[in-house]
Amino acid sequence: MLQSMKRIQVIGPKDELNRVVDLMYQAGTVHLENASEEVPLREIHLTPVKLEAAQNISDALSKIQAIFSTLPVIADDPERQKAVQATLGQKSYDQIIRRAREVIKELEATTRELTARKSDLTLADTALDRYTKVLSIIQPLEKELPTLEGFEVTILLIQKEHAGIIEIIKKEIATITHNHFEMNSMSVDENTLATIMVFSKQYSEEVHAFIYSVNVNEVRLPKEYTGRPFFEMFALIEEQKQKNTEEIAAIDSRLASFSSIWYQELVVLKKHLEDIYAEVGAYTNFGLSDYTFVIMGWIPKKHLRAMQQSLNNTFGGRVIVRELGTTEEDMKHAPVWYDNPAWIKPFEFIMGLVALPKYNEFDPSPILAIFFPLFFGMMVGDIGYGLVILAIGLYVRHRVPADTFFGNMARVLIISSIPTIIFGYLYGEFFGNLGEILGWIEPVHLLGISWNRSEAVIPMLVLAISVGVIHVFLGLSIGIRNAIITKNRKHLTAHSGMILAITAIIVLLAMLAGALPAGAIYPGAVLLIAGLCLLVYGAGAFGAMEVMGTVGNILSYARLMAIGMASVILAIVANEMAGAFGIAIIGIIMAVLLHGLNILLAMFSPSIHSIRLHLVEFFSKFYEGGGVAYKPFARVLAGGGKKSS
Repeated sequence: MLQSMKRIQVIGPKDELNRVVDLMYQAGTVHLENASEEVPLREIHLTPVKLEAAQNISDALSKIQAIFSTLPVIADDPERQKAVQATLGQKSYDQIIRRAREVIKELEATTRELTARKSDLTLADTALDRYTKVLSIIQPLEKELPTLEGFEVTILLIQKEHAGIIEIIKKEIATITHNHFEMNSMSVDENTLATIMVFSKQYSEEVHAFIYSVNVNEVRLPKEYTGRPFFEMFALIEEQKQKNTEEIAAIDSRLASFSSIWYQELVVLKKHLEDIYAEVGAYTNFGLSDYTFVIMGWIPKKHLRAMQQSLNNTFGGRVIVRELGTTEEDMKHAPVWYDNPAWIKPFEFIMGLVALPKYNEFDPSPILAIFFPLFFGMMVGDIGYGLVILAIGLYVRHRVPADTFFGNMARVLIISSIPTIIFGYLYGEFFGNLGEILGWIEPVHLLGISWNRSEAVIPMLVLAISVGVIHVFLGLSIGIRNAIITKNRKHLTAHSGMILAITAIIVLLAMLAGALPAGAIYPGAVLLIAGLCLLVYGAGAFGAMEVMGTVGNILSYARLMAIGMASVILAIVANEMAGAFGIAIIGIIMAVLLHGLNILLAMFSPSIHSIRLHLVEFFSKFYEGGGVAYKPFARVLAGGGKKSS
């Protein structure tokens, strides 16, 4: 459910602001508002707190992050980090910032220079590789390359499809050099021509400017390679690459040495600075007058008394916590905080697929926690599959953190495996019909029906639609509840009218099916007319048309039967395949593989369809969303989360 929130105002002497803020930060329960904006000027003139410290900490953090980017990552050492944590934990904020500056001074310049040099060497290696590739291409032209002093050699690589540009280049170079040049072309592969130009160095600048203007790929060898035989050029390139590799290795060794010495302290120091910055950065929300400070925000009702007692014990009557009255407009901005029991919390991550509910809206998480496993169990409905899914869920739960996607999904699967096993008992399924073949289990006979899914198609369809009616009616009832709280008469009448209209349709269908006497047509007609009138009043003519949309929503629950039917048929096929091969072991392997595929599908497909039934068919009857997330002013823990409140 959504926790009740109280709007508060904390007031005290100006010189106690830092101590009060630190206490509230440690408690981690107050969602801050900007006091200087919220308090009317007619009450008191407040100015926001401005701290240069926030910028200083931000600069230190960015520099430490830059140092991190230069150092090789090594594994966390909990013992060393714990020792650093113990040391820093005894220091004041100013001392921690001073230590950060000392570390930055020690590492920043050196690591930056080493990284820049490594980058230069890496780029040089890339250029050398390019030279090697080009030289390999033009090596067949070695005899054409002159060694005359005072002349420059340039090589152009031109795609054969653009060979026509060679004549254009030749004419322009002739003009630039007054015909003092030589130019030869040769095919180096099926797509490329190598054009070698030799010209006097006095025309170098004009020639290269022209080549650049026509966007031709020009290869200019370094001066130290010019005029040498190709084998010498290749040798020089390899020699230089070897030197670069050795220097890069030496740089990596120095950086690794810095990591071994400083990495653990940097990790802890960075977390401390982030923590301080989060606290100091919030100071702009606090208002100051000449003698007092004012802090405003929202706090969960269950934490209000503890906050009051904590401030009173520390500051006596010098700091007070006022609970403020709220208007309807204020409550639109009240933060939303899920506060559900442990068995509901895994389903909150599904709520993350939609916008947060508004503060006064109904929290559908408990409903989701009940119906999601129910739908999942109805669709999978197999004892064997349920046990396997339970085992997978338990394994994943112990391998990944609980608050991650996979951690939450594992807990959802664990919970959902229980109704899967129960429905499996009802259907008489253990890996499909294997349990029935072995004589271990049979479908339960209930209400005069054998609940064998492969045969009881109509009863399963009726069951699925009945569950859909209950689910949709529950959504409409929650919509009525929300309308009463928000005093929205239109929504109240529209939802009430929809319930009456759908009830009337059910009554009339039951009468046509012979489940109700013919006289039921009269109350059914009255309900239908009354429902349509309320719908038209609450939602206009479109509201009456929406009745068919709601009927469609209910019919969508037929997927609970259809997906389950597909699953059991695939399981039966797997069992029959075990005996379809002459070699038993092959049949068993094929059966196991098919069951494995079916279990994989059973974990994902029912989950997706169950989510859809909630988000589309159920939520559309009452859910609006658009709430403000509860973000307590709290210490960030090592794992990246907030301090638990």
